[in-house]
Amino acid sequence: MRLKRKLTIGVGLTALALVTGACASSNGAGTTSARKDLVMFTITGSNVYGANQIKGAQEEAKELGYNLKVFQNSFSQPEQDQQVQQYLASGAKPAAVIFWPWIADAAVNDVRQLSQVAPVIQITQEPNAQSWPYVKAYSGANQVLIGQTAGQMMLEARKAARSEGVKLHSAEGNLLVFQHPEGEKTGVERWKGFTQATQSDQFNVLGTVYGANDPDTGYKIGSEVIPKYISKGIDFLYVSNQQAANGIIRALKENRLQPGRDLKIVSSDCSGSLDAVKNGETFGTGLQPAAIEGRLAVITAAKYIATGKTVGDVKQLDVTRNQPKVDLNSPPAKFNYMPHAPATGKQGVADANIWGYTADQICASN
Repeated sequence: MRLKRKLTIGVGLTALALVTGACASSNGAGTTSARKDLVMFTITGSNVYGANQIKGAQEEAKELGYNLKVFQNSFSQPEQDQQVQQYLASGAKPAAVIFWPWIADAAVNDVRQLSQVAPVIQITQEPNAQSWPYVKAYSGANQVLIGQTAGQMMLEARKAARSEGVKLHSAEGNLLVFQHPEGEKTGVERWKGFTQATQSDQFNVLGTVYGANDPDTGYKIGSEVIPKYISKGIDFLYVSNQQAANGIIRALKENRLQPGRDLKIVSSDCSGSLDAVKNGETFGTGLQPAAIEGRLAVITAAKYIATGKTVGDVKQLDVTRNQPKVDLNSPPAKFNYMPHAPATGKQGVADANIWGYTADQICASN
């Protein structure tokens, strides 16, 4: 996810609510006024991932006959806290709450208070032990799977480098890691998956650098860090998302390193431009469809509203070209994971299609 690190506390109290109205659905979702309302707390739509997630949620809500109100925060937990308090003070009684905590550990009180007015469906970041008593189900990305996918692509990148006759700087290949901000659950879970995928054939990790989330921070941090590692020899880069990788690529070139030739890059998700994957500067990226995450969040909420329960621990949705038919009489699982797929090189981008979304639609604003 491209997570643009701006702390703009207080923006949300004036123009952050987006309302999508919808007429009654033939699925019969919602039979009273209160049951037709959903509220969603998520990141700003000025971010590509946020824009796609919100749009997908709005479209699915309309199809299922719900009104969806969206509060956006500018990557700030204090701002989100204020939005939650404002919403609760309004006396609103939604049918369900869809909630992406910006900092999960700091948002437990928000979840607790929201759970007192409606069932909470948490998205994007899985609930922690403190949150689960107040959350009915999780819907969204399987961060461990995303990390595993990146690890598998990195193994392919090393195989490709060896087949091209590249002389690696160590037997395993030297890997420099650019991660989410330190301690952020998304990055922690992805690295867990990455290490699981490469456990039997590890890389020589030169170091881990935290905080690169977009082209600007990728370039800034990359410019500071890359010169320190050039003498050690960099064979591979793992970057938390492609937007950050796009900025790091610029820093690499300024240090006379050509991505795709001198080293290979793998990113965890593609939010934003795919040009660097298409032209070979990035070996591969993961396709994390934000619009599908938004749709699945609404589906999970609607299923819980209709049935009042969850059944089973994990439902991992497969990659399909068409969206599965929604059966509101089927309860959601505790964990409802969206489909996720790799895209390696120009051909991988061209071939990708999930729920009717192409790779360019998944990664850019659609």
